[in-house]
Amino acid sequence: MKMNCNKCKNEVITLKFSEEQKLDLYILMQNDLKLFAEKKLIDEFNLDKNEARIIIQHVNNRNGRCAECDFEKLNGEYIECPNCGAFNYNLNEPMFNLEFCSHLEWTLDFKNIENEKIKYYAKSFWCDGIHHLPEDTQSLLYHNIENNKQIITKAWIGYGGNEIYEMKIKFGKKAIENYKNNKSLIECIPGKNEVPNWIKLFMEDKKIEIQLK
Repeated sequence: MKMNCNKCKNEVITLKFSEEQKLDLYILMQNDLKLFAEKKLIDEFNLDKNEARIIIQHVNNRNGRCAECDFEKLNGEYIECPNCGAFNYNLNEPMFNLEFCSHLEWTLDFKNIENEKIKYYAKSFWCDGIHHLPEDTQSLLYHNIENNKQIITKAWIGYGGNEIYEMKIKFGKKAIENYKNNKSLIECIPGKNEVPNWIKLFMEDKKIEIQLK
């Protein structure tokens, strides 16, 4: 099937991707590896170079944000931007994404850690970023979330927010259900006094564990 892009006037082949293919494409686009993304399409869908190039031009690297303009409220896959008319693949991205990691970063309160022995030292800690692309990118697939109930990534934590910690994010029942249904994980971050000791900090090992609802 092909769609006409009213912005660039090209015909765009609309491909249907598996969850694994979407994830591979997402990782490549997040790392700005468009040539590798084109090669993937050529190899897996038997496309020519021009067909693959046109498709990748229409794969927006952030769900909801148009690839051609500043519009940020695209809703649904394979959609035309109401602002500029550009066709966007707008593929669903993993719910463990930049938006979730930013919210989690802002929510971390190190006065709420479990270990009483280090609470005094860590109360002035803050987080200056959580990587939304774990080293094991396959851990972002739903069946791996369902089986392992966790994602391991890295975060920047400390008095200046600049020490690298291994961050293990554990999924509770609500988080697993949300991930399955492509719903935001932000609502699975515990609120104040909602889940006691949902942050575990291991300063000597430079590790932190987070328990989602």
